Amino acid sequence: MTKPHYQQISDSIEAQIRSGALLANSKLPSERQLSDAFATTRVTLREALSRLEGKGLIYRANRRGWYITPGRINYNPTQRLPFNEVVSGQGRHPDTQVLARQLTPAEPAVHKALGLAPLTPLHRVRRLRSIDGHAVLLEENHLDPARFPGLERHDLSRSLTRLFEQEYGVRIATMELNMYPLALDEERAQALGVATGAAALFISRLSRDEEGRVIELDWEYWRHDALNIQLSV
Repeated sequence: MTKPHYQQISDSIEAQIRSGALLANSKLPSERQLSDAFATTRVTLREALSRLEGKGLIYRANRRGWYITPGRINYNPTQRLPFNEVVSGQGRHPDTQVLARQLTPAEPAVHKALGLAPLTPLHRVRRLRSIDGHAVLLEENHLDPARFPGLERHDLSRSLTRLFEQEYGVRIATMELNMYPLALDEERAQALGVATGAAALFISRLSRDEEGRVIELDWEYWRHDALNIQLSV
């Protein structure tokens, strides 16, 4: 049985990617050029591109076209290793951009997790993490300012785990993890440079010290094509 045209197109582009003919982070020709090359309609082409995106082989940058996805990194969310160490340890180049550092009330669930009264101002740090120049992770850290006074004066692009230890004498002893897939809302999708509703992996990490006191609530929004969860049991 003959394959549908969109599948023939996606198979052809996938073969080029897996052979190395199309390199990571390189840009695909425009949709118009691809439609002409495969003698097809834009509707059929977009179906093929959507299949490749679903496999994590290509990604769409808002208003800039389609690009080849870099390889996934191996990531163990149960280990509190700094992002830079995880990425550079796999031969890749990490980068962190601090998007916001605010002292503001947060969602009710955050106050409840931190054991604080509603509307209590909290430290909220939003950071965009990139690998080889490609945004892969939006991270939101929530902390009690009474425990971390003057946090906003520090370099927040560095490892917060190291900052807690070196500047505040606070060491993480245990973590409570929750992970599930979700569709990105408009604000978070825009930060990651993807379309609203794009798939992501959400990781919530509630950290405690040796006495069981909450240190922080960390929310991570990973692009679905960025990581491979790897655990040792």
